[in-house]
Amino acid sequence: MSWRPRFRRWLPSAAMALTSALALLWTGPRARAERIPLNVSLSAAGFEQIREQDGVRVYKHATSDIIRLGAEGRFAAPPDQVLAALLDYPGHVGVIKRVSESRVLQRGADWLLVYQHLNLPVISDRDFTLRVRSGHTGDLRWIEYNAAPQLGPPARSGIVRVTTHHGSWQLRPIEGGRATFARMQTTIDLGGLLPKWLARSGSGKEVPQLFFALRRLLPRGGAAGSPVTPATGAAAGAGAAR
Repeated sequence: MSWRPRFRRWLPSAAMALTSALALLWTGPRARAERIPLNVSLSAAGFEQIREQDGVRVYKHATSDIIRLGAEGRFAAPPDQVLAALLDYPGHVGVIKRVSESRVLQRGADWLLVYQHLNLPVISDRDFTLRVRSGHTGDLRWIEYNAAPQLGPPARSGIVRVTTHHGSWQLRPIEGGRATFARMQTTIDLGGLLPKWLARSGSGKEVPQLFFALRRLLPRGGAAGSPVTPATGAAAGAGAAR
C-alpha cells in the first residue's frame, strides 16, 4: 500500500512533463523559422544573389548544405491582400507549380495546420505538414511556417516525407500602401536518396514562378512593376505608416 502516496506525488509531475512535451511538439519548432529583419539585406546575412527575373531577386545561402533560399519582389496589391493569397492554401493547387494537393487540416485564430503534396520531376514526390503562423508588427505583415510531421497524416507509399522545412514571408506596404515589398525565406531538406549537393545545385530556378503564381491569386493580378530594394521597401512602408 505504500506505493499510493508516492504515486500521488508522482502523478502531477508526470502530467506536467507530458503537458510540456505536447507543448514543445506544438509550439517548439516555430522558433526555427528564419525571419531576417527587412533593414538587414540578405547579402549581409550570408546570402548571394543567383538570379533576377521580372523584378524578383533570388538568393541562395552561401554555406548551407541544404536548400536555403531567399527572394524579394513587389506585388501591386496591399499587404493584406498578399497575405490572404499566401494563406489561401487550397487555392494554390493548379496555380502554384508542383503543388498537387494542399489542405488545411486545422485552423486557429492566428495559425493553420497545412498538408501539402508536391509533384516533382524525375525524383519521387514529396509531402509535408506545416504549422503556419501569421500576424503583424506595426505595418509589417508576416508568415512563419515549420514542418510538423508528428501532427499530420501518416506517410504515404511512394511519397518521401519531408521533416525539415521552415521559412517566412514578410510583407511591407510601399507606394502609399497600394503595393507590397515582399521578402521570402525558406529552408528545406528534400530527404530521400537525393544527394544534398544535387538538390542544392538546382534550387532557386523556380522561385520567380512562385511570385508570378501568387500574383495570379491577387484581385487585379498583382503585376510586378519596378523592382524594389529592401531599403526602399522598408522606408516606403515607414512613410506609409506615418
